[in-house]
Amino acid sequence: MDLDRKPENSYLPLKTTDEGEIEDKDDRKNSQMGIFGWRPKFLEFLNEPIVFVVFFGIGNLFTVMSFGVLSVYLTTLEKTFNLNSKETGVILLGNDISGLFASLLLANYCSSKKIRWIAIGMFAVVLSCLLPAMATLFAEYPELREDAFIPSMEGIRGTCDLSEAKNFGPPPQGVADYAVRNHGLFWLFVAGSLVLGIGGSPPGIAGPTYMDEMYTQKEFGIAISVLYIITFVGFPISVLFAGASLNIYVTLDPPEGMNTRRPEWVGAWWLGFLVPGVVIFLVSFIVMLFPTQMPAAKKVLESKIQKGITTVAEKKNELHRSIAEITRDTIPVAKRILKNKSLNCLVFGDALVFLQIGSISYLPKMYAIAFRLGFSEVGTVIGVSNVVAFVLGLILGGAIMRIKDWHPKKLLLIYAVAVLVSTPFQASLFYRCDSNTVGGVDIKYHNSTASEPALYDACNKDCKCNTAFPSFVCDESDGTTYFSQCHAGCLGGELNDPTDVTSGVKHYTDCMCTAGRTVRPGECGSRCQTRLYISLALSVLGTMINFSGYAAHATVYQRVVSEVDRTVAQGWRQFVTRVLGTLPAPILFGYIIDNACTIWRVNFDGKQGNCWVYDLDSLLVWFVWVQIFLRIGSSLLYFAGWYLYPEPTKEDLDRYEGKNGYGTTTNSNGYEMT
Repeated sequence: MDLDRKPENSYLPLKTTDEGEIEDKDDRKNSQMGIFGWRPKFLEFLNEPIVFVVFFGIGNLFTVMSFGVLSVYLTTLEKTFNLNSKETGVILLGNDISGLFASLLLANYCSSKKIRWIAIGMFAVVLSCLLPAMATLFAEYPELREDAFIPSMEGIRGTCDLSEAKNFGPPPQGVADYAVRNHGLFWLFVAGSLVLGIGGSPPGIAGPTYMDEMYTQKEFGIAISVLYIITFVGFPISVLFAGASLNIYVTLDPPEGMNTRRPEWVGAWWLGFLVPGVVIFLVSFIVMLFPTQMPAAKKVLESKIQKGITTVAEKKNELHRSIAEITRDTIPVAKRILKNKSLNCLVFGDALVFLQIGSISYLPKMYAIAFRLGFSEVGTVIGVSNVVAFVLGLILGGAIMRIKDWHPKKLLLIYAVAVLVSTPFQASLFYRCDSNTVGGVDIKYHNSTASEPALYDACNKDCKCNTAFPSFVCDESDGTTYFSQCHAGCLGGELNDPTDVTSGVKHYTDCMCTAGRTVRPGECGSRCQTRLYISLALSVLGTMINFSGYAAHATVYQRVVSEVDRTVAQGWRQFVTRVLGTLPAPILFGYIIDNACTIWRVNFDGKQGNCWVYDLDSLLVWFVWVQIFLRIGSSLLYFAGWYLYPEPTKEDLDRYEGKNGYGTTTNSNGYEMT
């Protein structure tokens, strides 16, 4: 396919006579680049389908990025703004709450002047990026204190002092208290999410439909794959960018002595919102210049009429309806949509997929926990693997579409099979590192007389330990990890260099809660790199298979309804997938993750914050199996949609696939179509 196709010079804006005959008019206004009365000729080199796909894709990429960075920033935002998983879920939900209303209200209107609606939506997305970025202007950040309890900076700190017990609690001002004062700023994140839902709806509704008007079906499969590649790459890029930005200090000018090992360190999370906002702002101006109808639309319309997809009268009705006519058509269109059984099987199947995809926001956290990775590392790991999976899958899907003009019923079957086959690969997270045994959580402390494990026991009850910040230590004699040297009941320690208090702690000594009486800084257990690579390889293969059906999936949505109902079908899909999919997803997976928490952060005002330690076995069982059951349910609905799709006759298939003389035909008005 020639994606870089030049517009036909003979094409003029589509008009029809009262008899429904296609005419060419001298007025090229609606097919020229520009806005309102400004239609400069020097912009015409941009008036090509592939140019729109690229710029629209870039806008989508950075829109996805502005939302995708949250998955990596979750831990930083929880720490900086004292949020728990339910509150981060509220931030994630705002996008879907506003989006579901916008998708219903705007879908029918987006059928006319599609390009203008796309541009307006992109400008709204810019605002959604600026709102959370503004929070950094008002937020407080911890100061570097000389009396900080970090062992590597001030000698032996954080141990159990039975006489005064002052080293580990409370910590220096700013390490935790600043987060409590920042808590109210999370409403800026909620506001940004609400605006994102409104702004993201018009491009999602009108974008694919606008593309369907400038590409034939074979071309559309490749073009939509290109768009998806550019768009979905936004998620792994957001993970990579977010991981890198967390290695930059939040003010861009770290105080002397501040480094990423300090608990006071806060990465420049706001860059993940500001940078996408600036790029989308620039791209929006270019997108708004594209014409109502591209010159390539004439050839595409001829192909659709030949295949029996639409008629001249139906296309005329779609393009030239007034706002009043669109409003009057709302109820009849809604009835047609709700009576379309195949469409609704597809829509509700998508809702289950979107419910499962909601787990992606927590995927970096899951990999960090399961494979003991830092959050900057997990950004690189997931980012690279997802780029590979997305691109390979979408290229394969575009190639399948290029083979021939598949009938929509066959395309729906292709997608149903792809979803079902990719489902078992969701279990790749089970191939993880062995779980750590945490003292006081999984097992009782050494010599404990308690009936059950308890974080505070006789050996450390007088140490005044707290869970405001973890400082994991390992007893190598039995492989047990402890939340901190204080919880291990350690009374002293030994530096790497006894003459230098900044040399870091070699080990802590006289630990009353441990078997070996000596612990070292850090968690027990290895990084298990081999298991990580195997898990990622399985995940990449499953994602690739799943995305190989996306081009077919997008095409079916343009064919399962009449031409005039396409944007309403997209709007209905957005509404249902948000209500039943992305809206409850953060609540569902947030509950699963919080329910597996074994050690919560407790601030010095007594309020509960984020989770520090999880029961990994329980967490993965629920996290993975819920996803598998959701995907099985969605694939069954897709198969039902395929079964209910009207069975085409042999003549219908010949007409659709251009066989037996149907490649060139003449309509009732004598207009030749090739």
